[in-house]
Amino acid sequence: MSMNEDHGQPEGAGHPEEAARLETDLARKALENNDREKARKLFYSILTRLSADPLASADSASLFVTACLDLSDLSFVLGKGFGELVMFLRTALETAEQIGDRRSHALINLHLGRLFYFSERRHKAMTAFEKGKSEAEALGDEDILIRSAEFVGLYYHTQGLFKKAVRYFEQAIESFEQGETVQVINPSSPIWLGYCATYLGQFHRAIGTLDYYYRFSLERKDISLATTIRSVLGIVLLHLRKKDEASFHLSGALQEAITTGNALALYFTRGGLACFHLMEGRLREARDGLIQCLSEGANSGLIRQYASPMILEMIYELHRAGLSPVPGFSFHREILRIMQEPNIHLRGVALRLSAVEKIAKEEQPDAVRKDLEDSEACLIRAGTPVQLAKTRLELVRLNLKQGKQEEARLLARRARKNLSGYVREFYPDDLRHLISVKGDKYTDADSYEEFLIRFMDTIRELMPANDPDTLLHRAVRATNRFFGAERGGLFWFGRGRKKKPVLRAACNMTEKETASENFRSNLALIFKAYRENSVQTARLSANSFSAYREKALLCLPFEVRGEVRGVLYHDNSYLKECFDFLSKTQLRRLARSLSSHIEHIFELSRNRERIAVTSALKPENSNLQEIVAQSPVMIRVLGQTDRIALSDSTVLILGETGVGKELLARRIHTMSRRHDKPLVIVDPTVIPENLVESELFGHEKGAFTGADSQRIGRMELAHEGTLFIDEIGEVPGSLQVKLLRVLQEKSLTRVGGTRSISSDFRLVAATNRDLAQEVAAGRFREDLYYRLNVIPVVLPPLRERIEDVPLLARHFLRRYAVKYNHPDLEMTPTDEAMLLKYNWPGNIRELQNIMERAVLLSDGHRLALNLPEGRSSYSKNPFEDMPSLEEMQRRYIRYVLEKTGGKISGPDGAAERLGMKRTTLYTRMKKLGMR
Repeated sequence: MSMNEDHGQPEGAGHPEEAARLETDLARKALENNDREKARKLFYSILTRLSADPLASADSASLFVTACLDLSDLSFVLGKGFGELVMFLRTALETAEQIGDRRSHALINLHLGRLFYFSERRHKAMTAFEKGKSEAEALGDEDILIRSAEFVGLYYHTQGLFKKAVRYFEQAIESFEQGETVQVINPSSPIWLGYCATYLGQFHRAIGTLDYYYRFSLERKDISLATTIRSVLGIVLLHLRKKDEASFHLSGALQEAITTGNALALYFTRGGLACFHLMEGRLREARDGLIQCLSEGANSGLIRQYASPMILEMIYELHRAGLSPVPGFSFHREILRIMQEPNIHLRGVALRLSAVEKIAKEEQPDAVRKDLEDSEACLIRAGTPVQLAKTRLELVRLNLKQGKQEEARLLARRARKNLSGYVREFYPDDLRHLISVKGDKYTDADSYEEFLIRFMDTIRELMPANDPDTLLHRAVRATNRFFGAERGGLFWFGRGRKKKPVLRAACNMTEKETASENFRSNLALIFKAYRENSVQTARLSANSFSAYREKALLCLPFEVRGEVRGVLYHDNSYLKECFDFLSKTQLRRLARSLSSHIEHIFELSRNRERIAVTSALKPENSNLQEIVAQSPVMIRVLGQTDRIALSDSTVLILGETGVGKELLARRIHTMSRRHDKPLVIVDPTVIPENLVESELFGHEKGAFTGADSQRIGRMELAHEGTLFIDEIGEVPGSLQVKLLRVLQEKSLTRVGGTRSISSDFRLVAATNRDLAQEVAAGRFREDLYYRLNVIPVVLPPLRERIEDVPLLARHFLRRYAVKYNHPDLEMTPTDEAMLLKYNWPGNIRELQNIMERAVLLSDGHRLALNLPEGRSSYSKNPFEDMPSLEEMQRRYIRYVLEKTGGKISGPDGAAERLGMKRTTLYTRMKKLGMR
């Protein structure tokens, strides 16, 4: 397909809806090719094309709403095109409401909130955020909560409630990192998390997060997003008074923003460079830079958007110096505006600056004190220690001026405590005599108490969790925060001392980075700590900021069962003295203490493996089989299942093939009051259609040719127990009315018989079909559908519970490692990444088959993991990737099923098209891991 070069319209697409559909396909392909700018233009074209009448049809409405959300996210990724978004989003909001699309309605409100926030409509932003947040929480499923996380975080950020905001940005940042290029989710989360960490005084965390995601975005070739993150990194470094490093990043981001046309990055960068000029004493350059920043921002739809107190402090300094006000941005006007808006952080700063001006004008001390005390209250609530310390230091000066020496000294010490490890950067020289600062950060009782609090907070973060991997990652994040490091990793050594260690858990670093040439000297220090069982620290000189270069390294070896098995590694690229606050003796004590906690984690892992191996040795059909899951969506499903198991109601399990519907049915039976009675399973797909009735109802001797003896049917066998009918959608229409009668009357008659036989069973049914559609098509009885659909339970496909993939993979690995005598096999982080990236069309059954094959084909030391190629690789040539015969069969059956709309039996069904019996096709699909 070609595009009309003048208007970007697909050739031959005259109808707006048809053209929009074609452009949507082109936009998706552009995203797959990482051409985000082309995709943005296509989505804009779709919205322009459909905006005259988005409700022309259901498809048109859906296309419009989806394109609008995609355009909004892409605009923030690329930092451009904000001006036209409001009109589109408002139209999309009305459209979503008209078609009853509650999910999109919630998201559009949140997108509007973000846009209003950037365009000086903060009160409208709060209203839109609150509506979208309420709607998303009412829906409550995992997908909508993840997609709304960045916006809810921004909602709290807008109010200056950074501790609350951080929780949501942390949730959002995970989906950003795991997201594919074809769908951008939570693209700004690293930026907002960096800002929040800065205001909370966690500079190491802010720098580590921003630096990592800057490199991560470059690796993904998201150049515009990387530029925006880099501009914020420069601003954060300015907050920390690292002027040279800040200037390097801001200057680089400026050029990149101009080159890529990234208005958002340009806005951030111009503001940051204006602050840099102010720090260097160049007030006129600062004023000119701020004017340019505001002018360019307004032209792009970014109007007076800032959360950094540096901007407010800058306009006060320009005002104090007597320079003419920046047009539309005078000091008194900003103070008045901030006092009427919801951001308590900026309000606290504004109150302090108002107090400072009153002091300069020699106004009444009581008025000054009230402003400062109100400022203190706001900043305590915001949880921003640096700004709180600044306010308390102004109170110190006021107390000294009024002769209140002891009050001044106490407040001075509290301000020092607020500044924690950044006294050198922020504590004013004229007040240092009040706190007797010495070289060591922890020489007085307050500082030592703070050290203990930080250490206990770290230990609390290592409290037990269900998953050992989660605990390890939590340990690295906690120690990262404790030591003030930007990056961290837990390196695990095998039994051989010459073997390269495995990165078991990490914070702001990747396995790829640790394998690079740049990490070689770091790895040498890790080996030294491991071999000598001694704490290692190092300072390195970095002459360039062009790439990540560590200035300070820390390696803490840890023991498991009395043997050194690994090293906890941390580094920092901007603060070379960050590990100096503890002596080698203290570090050794910490290493011993942390070793006991890490050993506990590995002991937990070993216990789980022992339990898993014991389970793997049990017969596979055991009713006690455990459902392996840790994802929130599955925990909710299992919680729902366990509750309804205690009732006697009919349960309908819905889900794709291979998701574990039979296993869930077994769980329902095991937890029900009928658990000591039989569980009878019947699968109509493996029974010839003409024998299904006999299998279910049983038959009398001589009822038909071949009925040489009496046969008791499955429904009769299930008396007082549970009957599980798998793929109930395959029950022939002629039998559906008989099945309904049995459910109503709890009695049946065998084929060829006349006697009514009572059978009181609980029915659990399962299907991979949409039974409502089957009813509409006349293939399934409506009355039977309503009888079955009493309590529907939806089992999500594996791609929607992706966090369960590693857990399931290890479960199957342990089972088959025992079965095939390969006890030393382990999954590497690379294996895990491959599994997480794959889409799992065959769900759990496919994963099980793949893991069994990987064990069988392994050499006993390395898992032979081999995943099928994605469908895009054979869409044009099915043989291009040289698939196995088994994979070729699997692909062709899927292709035929797509053509028949999932229909297997009957006229024009997949079985007929393939020239196979229905039962033969089902058996083949089962063998291929497709059922």
